Amino acid sequence: MVRVTIVGGAGRVGRSIVEELGKQGKHEVILWTRRDPSEHQIPGVKTIQVTDYSHSNLVKLLQGTHTVLAFFNPMSDPGSRNQIALIDAAVAARVTRFAPSEWAGKVRSGIKMYDMKEPVLDHLEKLNREKKVIEWGIFQPGLLMDYLAHPCPPSKHFDTFPLLFDLENARAVVVEDGTAPVVFTASTDVAKVVARAIDHPEPWTLDGGIVGERTSYKEVIETAERITGREFTVYRLNPDDLERGEFKSPWIPSYAPNLPPETMRDVVVPFISGWALGIYKGVADVDPVWNKRLPDIRYETVDEMLRGAWERLQARK
Repeated sequence: MVRVTIVGGAGRVGRSIVEELGKQGKHEVILWTRRDPSEHQIPGVKTIQVTDYSHSNLVKLLQGTHTVLAFFNPMSDPGSRNQIALIDAAVAARVTRFAPSEWAGKVRSGIKMYDMKEPVLDHLEKLNREKKVIEWGIFQPGLLMDYLAHPCPPSKHFDTFPLLFDLENARAVVVEDGTAPVVFTASTDVAKVVARAIDHPEPWTLDGGIVGERTSYKEVIETAERITGREFTVYRLNPDDLERGEFKSPWIPSYAPNLPPETMRDVVVPFISGWALGIYKGVADVDPVWNKRLPDIRYETVDEMLRGAWERLQARK
């Protein structure tokens, strides 16, 4: 048994990992949250409130920790200051393994909205330049498959939005013909891999792909049409327009309804354009590194995810 500290993992894929580790009961699991700990009561997990990111406080809290998993919202951590402070404290506390807040596709992807994450990678690489002071690695599940199930994801703790695909309203956005390869992995499968990776003897690496299913948005749409019996409206984008920051579609997928026009223009369009262009360029087409290391894990398919979501949608009506 080792101590695993999870920083900010109360939602989405972080929540799945916390729940999986708590359920397994193999390790001492500590969840850090900025909110009231009573909001996150998870079996097998100790939740503590952490708002003081001073070096001395972080080092004290990390004493005895073997593995740190970080889940920072880059929008609320300007310059990644808190995450870099966490890394430095982890080194000082002699933490063995560290996973930075990535949890998506390929790093240094060229997606402008993720440029803010690069200082973290630069910092980790600099720390180990002379000698190895901490083992670190990135888990890359591509796109989290749970988003395809919006608005009825498998977990109530996974806050979804229609990421270029809207099952409920039978519509989708693709770049050109939508055949660019993309990896989708269910959050619960990511959790299974990470839980096993904590004990795995092989070192964590920058290339840590997890492949639930390698497919394309075109194939996802075809699967959804077969399951629902509905024909999807598909909006096709030109990559050159996206490069110029232009999202020429009557439907603009958004992470929240009824946002002000200026927020749509300045935040949503750059965000969704970045993802559309990144998918087209292969950002979410990761290699099955952890699939090869853990060949016995069975992964949920897109068909299974969509069927479950469709059943929940029908039951809600």
